[in-house]
Amino acid sequence: MRVRDLGAIAVAVDADERPVAGLRATAMLALLTINVNRRVSVDALMDAAWGERLTPGAASSLDSHIWRLRQLLEPGRSPRQPPTVLVNDAGGYRLVAGAHGVDSLLFSELAGEVRDLIAAGHAGAAVVRADKALGLWRGRPYGPLAERPWAQPAVARLDELHGQVEARRIEALVEAGALDQALSDVEPLIAAMPFREPLRAQQMLALHRSGRGEQALQSYRDAHRLFMQEVGTEPGAELRTLHRRILDDDAGLAAPAPARRTPAAGRRPEVHLPAALTPLIGREDVLPALAQLVRERRLVTVAGAAGCGKTRLAIEVARLAAPTFGDGVWFVDLASVSDDDLVVETVVSTVGFAATAGSTPLEDLGDYLRARRVLLVLDNCEHLLPAVARIVDAALADSVDPSARPVCGILATSREPIDVAGETIWTLDPLRLPPDDAGTDRAAAPAVALFLQRLAAAAPTLAVDDQVLDRAVDICAALDGLPLPIELAAARVRSHTLDDIAAQVSADPGRLGRLGRVGDDHRRTVQSAIEWSHRMLTVPEQVAHRRIAVLPGPFTSSMAAAVLGEVVDGPAGADDLLAQLVHRSMLSAQSARRSHGSTTFRQLATVRAHAHRALVDAGEEAEIIDRRDAWTAALAAARPRLGHPDEIEWFHALDDGYATVRATLSRHLIDEPDVRGAHIAVRLGTYWYYRARVLEGTRWLQLAYDVVHGGAPDGPEGGRPVDSVSVRLALGAALALRARIDLARPHVERALDDLPAAAPEDLVEIGEGLVRLISSAFVPAAWMPAAVELIAVVHERLRQVVDDTGDPELELVAAAVGCSAAFAAGRWQEAVRDSERVHERASVAGNVMATWVSAAPPMLVAMLTADPDKGIPWFRRLVHGYARLGTGGVGSPLEVRANFAAQAGDYRRAATIYAAARAENRRAALTWPRWELTHSLEEITRERLSRAEYEQAWQDGERLSVAEVLEAE
Repeated sequence: MRVRDLGAIAVAVDADERPVAGLRATAMLALLTINVNRRVSVDALMDAAWGERLTPGAASSLDSHIWRLRQLLEPGRSPRQPPTVLVNDAGGYRLVAGAHGVDSLLFSELAGEVRDLIAAGHAGAAVVRADKALGLWRGRPYGPLAERPWAQPAVARLDELHGQVEARRIEALVEAGALDQALSDVEPLIAAMPFREPLRAQQMLALHRSGRGEQALQSYRDAHRLFMQEVGTEPGAELRTLHRRILDDDAGLAAPAPARRTPAAGRRPEVHLPAALTPLIGREDVLPALAQLVRERRLVTVAGAAGCGKTRLAIEVARLAAPTFGDGVWFVDLASVSDDDLVVETVVSTVGFAATAGSTPLEDLGDYLRARRVLLVLDNCEHLLPAVARIVDAALADSVDPSARPVCGILATSREPIDVAGETIWTLDPLRLPPDDAGTDRAAAPAVALFLQRLAAAAPTLAVDDQVLDRAVDICAALDGLPLPIELAAARVRSHTLDDIAAQVSADPGRLGRLGRVGDDHRRTVQSAIEWSHRMLTVPEQVAHRRIAVLPGPFTSSMAAAVLGEVVDGPAGADDLLAQLVHRSMLSAQSARRSHGSTTFRQLATVRAHAHRALVDAGEEAEIIDRRDAWTAALAAARPRLGHPDEIEWFHALDDGYATVRATLSRHLIDEPDVRGAHIAVRLGTYWYYRARVLEGTRWLQLAYDVVHGGAPDGPEGGRPVDSVSVRLALGAALALRARIDLARPHVERALDDLPAAAPEDLVEIGEGLVRLISSAFVPAAWMPAAVELIAVVHERLRQVVDDTGDPELELVAAAVGCSAAFAAGRWQEAVRDSERVHERASVAGNVMATWVSAAPPMLVAMLTADPDKGIPWFRRLVHGYARLGTGGVGSPLEVRANFAAQAGDYRRAATIYAAARAENRRAALTWPRWELTHSLEEITRERLSRAEYEQAWQDGERLSVAEVLEAE
């Protein structure tokens, strides 16, 4: 399929060109084409199609037009298959196409190639590319729609680009020595574009070089007269300088000496590439940029993990860049070459040229390549890097002839870089997976699209419904979006159900292999492909590879050092080993998740499966898992004091290693339950709250409770008294936060009964548990008297603990929740007075929790007394502190901010923040709304806005992240 938009818009399918039926559908397709690969809103499409004649029924008509356009763009698509060209995109539509799918995109790409070829001195090739570009031009872009306001900027850009290509084609003809043709072609262009000075300059230069100096000077006089008459100024400096040089008969204007080899205009280069039997999926955004690098750089290496699609991409990149390499493109597969000494012979025999007496094959190859504009594609280089490096040095070395320029290019694929000077490394990542909320667009995610395409080839009669799509997403996610295992998994549909395949890849993706005649290809199974790389690792690298398999998600170098043990000397040694594994594509490095954060690393699922098998074979699994869990326990035990500034960095450390934390909890609370899991879980309560993981945290704490109490509410107590008290308080806090006071109360009462048995050294930890409990119960206290009663009881015991410990840090956070207790009890004046005092103390002390907790009562009093001017500053103080720790649970403060906006008459902002607050509370599994007042203020907001205004504001709010809402403050 190709959209022909350089003229009246039409669609070409194979050799059949079809006009678009109807002006409205044509306008919609034109707008989608102008914004190709970008979302176009429904409103913009309706405005383009109907303009001022928009009717109430336009929305339903729009769906009909979209359906017809899809039929036109994808005539062979069955009704059950998701569209892949015109796709839904977040309340709008997006036309998905590469350069060869839209004439204007291809024209722009060819224009860039023309420019680059001229700059590189390849005038003949530039003429060929210019002719191909101009052959796409059928008239004014978008035909009769060109004057529409939404089309004018695109049309103006394309018109300007068209003029540039015309001018550069003339320049290329002049540089190539085709002076008669240049002079013949430039005259009508000057007549059509009399003020485009580059055209006049090329005419003057062509006349001068063909020995017609007087005519060249007359051309300048004609231009000078025209400029003076029409615009009142002389021609530009460049044209005036050329005129002066012609008058001086400047020798520098002579035609350049012919290059050693210049492909004749119109000659097709030899292209020796494997045939593409299937379409390239998911790399459309990479292809043009990588091809441009190959045209510009002397050596480009596509590096990546086993099975990520390096070879397939390199072939298509070479095919796209081939016209730039007039002397040909050759593909050399080095996978079957095991001896360094055979590499040069393999390349020489593939390219095929006569050897020279008295020189080595490597010297002959270097001489041959340096003298030609060729592209050499070297595939699977990782096991032959020294030999490949020698070929690169020979082919790209500077020539002894100072007038010659190296014109050979090399495109290599390897699991690690070649490591030679001038190498450009393109790291190839797995295919993109759909986001969690992708909805109906999941099929458009590259990884899923590849699976569905291969699935259709293996089982053409299989209908793609929601269930198939669900399993496709599961399989692609389990395989980390790697193309090779995705293709192997799809091929299994002939013998297994998708549910079976999903279970297989989740259990051991390394077992996937090619079916039927597999030969000796090192990629016949995922396991063998990774083993190919594993054999090239040093012994310490192999040890590191297998031991980090116990870290199931992203991890930092300090986490790696904890499990690597004696093989490294601390985090610095771990950094070196991890860098080597990344270099060899056995590990992925991920940029820091936050400013000044640590780099994290991750093994792909297929690599981790290989590493886990190696760990078991080495007999190290139990020992290394114990090291992992010791790291998790140490991190949990290092929890800073409640509200201390160090708590922020502790949260960040948990973020970086949370997949490992989960693995440890799973082992010690589910697989092999023991009190170590309970100790870890109890210390994570605040983390789960600030990260909107309350529901998950509640489940872990329930399991911790079962471990400590033997599975029965009144069963035997295990371990120290503090274990029982702490786990009950933590579980009670989690339940109270979710408004389950009925379930929380028994745990809290039993904990308070057991508190006297706790050792004095444990009282500070228990006191902080009481603080967290009050803070959690304060959320439902807005509408639940039982929560208010619980707060009063717990606060009384907290005061006793503070007195018993005399701990100043505990006293400060206890004073902060004491303000909350006063507010919940209806003592508003006392709560505001104490909050102002505690807030000032907390700010000076730098206690983050006490700062934001103490800001809540004054904010809430202002809301309940309809005083937004007084309340909004307190809201800002609260979120300033709160957001430093995280944004989980921030829906409640946002609800208050929305109420302030409604009370101030800013109804559109109120509706937006209501939507953001509700969405955040749903993500955090918290009740919405918290305040009865919200119902009435939200209803007033709805009444004061039109239905369209309210719905738009609500949709805007649902799309906003918490950070975006807070930034507006």
